[in-house]
Amino acid sequence: MSAERNVKAETKEHTVTGQIPWSETCFGCNGGPNEGVGLRLAVTDDGYVACRYFTKECHQGFPGFVHGGIIASYFDEVLWGQTVILAPEASAMTVEMNIRYLSAVKTGQEIRVIAKPAKVEGRHIYVEGFLLLPDDTVAVTAKAHYITVKKSNTLTEHENERMKHGEEPAYRTIRF
Repeated sequence: MSAERNVKAETKEHTVTGQIPWSETCFGCNGGPNEGVGLRLAVTDDGYVACRYFTKECHQGFPGFVHGGIIASYFDEVLWGQTVILAPEASAMTVEMNIRYLSAVKTGQEIRVIAKPAKVEGRHIYVEGFLLLPDDTVAVTAKAHYITVKKSNTLTEHENERMKHGEEPAYRTIRF
């Protein structure tokens, strides 16, 4: 994705083949009214993790616009989804994330957050992604670096225990 403002993405339909399990103790995927963001991550047949999401007024910074920290949470959740695909037996934690805000994101609109297929180097996973507005403008781009926690670590055991909420994806295709 280009770092220029007002760039429209060339989009196409992608087939959704599954959904990343979610947890009620996760800020990114818990959808309670006060508990979190409520993202649901879809996996596509061509290796992307994607999310359609309706931005909430309660997540605004400036009036009418989503807070930048909430947008960072969107990316941390969606890009992390790639780690579940690549290392399902382990958990991964964020090491670093860089975000470039190109356009303001309004509340009360459907956006799409996309994680490209990741690059793996040992326990390190590198993922890039982008946020699309309803008109397919690229509003935000992100790069993240995650590290997998060893399977024998008790954190991984706890994480695998809490990630129980698998369900059918809410949609069969997503355009990005």
